Amino acid sequence: MKITYVQFAKMIDASALKLDTSYDDFHALVDACKKYQFGCAFIWPAYSAELRDALAGTGIEFGTSLSFPSGQEPLEIKVHQARYFTSLGADQVDMVLNIGFLKSGRYEKVREEIVAVRDATKYTSLKVIIEAMLLSDEEIVKACEIVADCGANYVKSGTGFSAAPTTLHHIAVMKKTVGDRCKIKAAGGVRSLDLLTKMYALGVTQFGIGLSSAISIAEEAIACKDEIEIPEIRIEDYL
Repeated sequence: MKITYVQFAKMIDASALKLDTSYDDFHALVDACKKYQFGCAFIWPAYSAELRDALAGTGIEFGTSLSFPSGQEPLEIKVHQARYFTSLGADQVDMVLNIGFLKSGRYEKVREEIVAVRDATKYTSLKVIIEAMLLSDEEIVKACEIVADCGANYVKSGTGFSAAPTTLHHIAVMKKTVGDRCKIKAAGGVRSLDLLTKMYALGVTQFGIGLSSAISIAEEAIACKDEIEIPEIRIEDYL
């Protein structure tokens, strides 16, 4: 199986989410998204309105991150953020699940937060980050089940802030759990076209990638001349 560059580019959420993100990074993100025609751009909430304006009319979506990267804000703050982002016209909102609640077995609290944010974001695409690299397989399964049951559009593997990366094993466990109930976004350590295509083969349809890596992978994809090869692999091989 092969995909075109356009198909590849639309799956990329390029981001500028370092702690020292500046206006230079903002402009670099906008310029790169236009040049490579990435599907969506993500930046810190303080820049969201300006990002929306900079991308207006380009066909490139803008996204923002909620309770990022810790997921530890009170529910009331998360709902306020969700309403604010929706009022801005955000195309995508990525919220961080409260990992502490999940690990403590407080599943109803986890559900309550996702449902409340889902209600507040209305028709905006909602992705819930589970930080899979911090979870056991059993916890990944539980998190994915909750996310899918609560009506999120995507379950997302990570924030990119943890030391460990998202692995093919994480993706396999996630896909086996959610099936077609929701989509999967991979983020955190996706730094090569080879890894990206393997994750795509396992069922990932969107990728959150830091700007420098997104540009590097895009250049790899361009070199494939519209024939990006997708390997034939099975979920069972990575469980």
